[in-house]
Amino acid sequence: MPFTQAQAMPKQLPTVRIFLTGQLMLQPDNEGNSCEVFVNRSAPNHHLTVEVREKRPGKPDSILMRHHGPLEFRDSNEPVDGVMIKRMPEGKVSMYTGKPTPYGESLSCAIDLRGEGFHPSNEMAVDFESARPSIVIQDGIFNTAMKTSSKLKIKLKRGETALRDLAPFTSLIGANIYLDKDEFLIFAWREMGLNKTLSLTKPEEKGAAYEIYIINDPLFEDPEEPKAHDEFGEYYKVLPTVSSDERLKLDVTFPQPVPQDKGTTKTPCMPVIIDGGNS
Repeated sequence: MPFTQAQAMPKQLPTVRIFLTGQLMLQPDNEGNSCEVFVNRSAPNHHLTVEVREKRPGKPDSILMRHHGPLEFRDSNEPVDGVMIKRMPEGKVSMYTGKPTPYGESLSCAIDLRGEGFHPSNEMAVDFESARPSIVIQDGIFNTAMKTSSKLKIKLKRGETALRDLAPFTSLIGANIYLDKDEFLIFAWREMGLNKTLSLTKPEEKGAAYEIYIINDPLFEDPEEPKAHDEFGEYYKVLPTVSSDERLKLDVTFPQPVPQDKGTTKTPCMPVIIDGGNS
């Protein structure tokens, strides 16, 4: 089900900014109440890391929570999420489609695997055995926090046939959450068999905020190595309804020196959307 669109972004600093990158697949629910973030556990050498930081002007970050490795299911009776990020009172999710702002650009440039030019007629079923436990986010304006470098030349190919050149696309997805006084955000997960909960409230200090990093990338990829992994190929491992003759790949030409952008240095290690309505 497509995201609800938001054409305006609040001008103030978000209370919480969530950043998502690497082998992650985002899918909004039918009611626009939440977005499930599937974690591709089939991608070799990719490791999930989750971190919650408190940002204060002129001071080092305070790390409030850190997780490394596969998630645990929080509730064995409802085997869906390993992390729940929930606003109280309850909120909604949407995708930003307006003009660039200091806190994010339109999400319309993100790769939607069910979007036009990719696999619009495919049901894009997810192999839950390889993509859950997932992360469920129940509030936020989803946006483009960073795009691929304009210096990269990226062709979309099927087999050895070039289909088209791709303009810079989203390499880092953000989600902005705005809390008022007496509102809070629950961050719930399970660690070593025990349920954990972190509650985030609007900071009193001016300019203070929180950032949540959700990353499913290689811990290190040597820029001198000759071969990079195929990002689409890793996604197709958990998307069994896409047949081998339908599969796409990215052909990336790099300038020298390689630009030091976020994500894998050789191939943009981007999150993707499944049926977000941004085509």
